[in-house]
Amino acid sequence: MRSVLLAIAIGLVGAAIVHIVVILALPLWTGKDAWTRVRAMGAQNRFYSLANEPNPTGLFNDDPGIRTAVCHFEISNAPVRIIASGDVAMWTVSAYDTSSNETFSMNDRSSIGEDVDIAFVTPAQMLQMRRAMPQALERSVLVELQRPQGYVALRAIAPLPSQEPAARAFLADALCSSLRIDPA
Repeated sequence: MRSVLLAIAIGLVGAAIVHIVVILALPLWTGKDAWTRVRAMGAQNRFYSLANEPNPTGLFNDDPGIRTAVCHFEISNAPVRIIASGDVAMWTVSAYDTSSNETFSMNDRSSIGEDVDIAFVTPAQMLQMRRAMPQALERSVLVELQRPQGYVALRAIAPLPSQEPAARAFLADALCSSLRIDPA
């Protein structure tokens, strides 16, 4: 009986210590998630290139053969279209919600053409587009998102140093912009 009471007491003390550590550590974690860091880079609907070395933002590329740009967006009032083109060895694009859960992913091997052309829409906007698809979006990949805010990570792969200028140009010319949908 004495060993059971001792085990319970040790368990309670251990749980209390864990709770205190978590509560004291919360200020260190707040604001350090990817969503907050991406938003802190600047205005929405604009790509921001990430550095290839650790920096104060905490957002950087670990791999020197990959260049990355991020754009945060809000689709409540209008869809957002991601467009990029160029002669790169390979590209990937991933969309994330505000909790950094991946909601969409694609690369040049699974795209319709060689270029990035994606429109992120709400369910209501998707219904509206199905009634009257804008001609400009006929070859775009339409992605319905359940949450209106998120961010996109666009990556250009440059395995050789000679391919790096093309990768940088691919990201520099990429667009992340709101679309206007005329009511039907």
